[in-house]
Amino acid sequence: MLTITPEAVNYIKAKGKPIFLDMPPLISGDIPVKESPNVRFGQPRNPDSYDLECIQGVSVYVPRDLPKQPLTITLVRFLGWQRLVVEGWHLA
Repeated sequence: MLTITPEAVNYIKAKGKPIFLDMPPLISGDIPVKESPNVRFGQPRNPDSYDLECIQGVSVYVPRDLPKQPLTITLVRFLGWQRLVVEGWHLA
């Protein structure tokens, strides 16, 4: 389940573009780990691997291999910079 905070919704709508979750590659080793996805604006390079969903009035390309866990897209501010991040991700 993917949700978006109201502050992040306003930021995304102001940009006027859809977003997508860019899944990083699996880090193999003794225990395979996958880092949190990055939130990017626009369309993914491989849209066949995504489902286009409307979440809280925002167009979101959701990877088909996204784990079924509660995740939230939120807006983070630091020294005048703003970016979207995924909260609730578990490294495994």
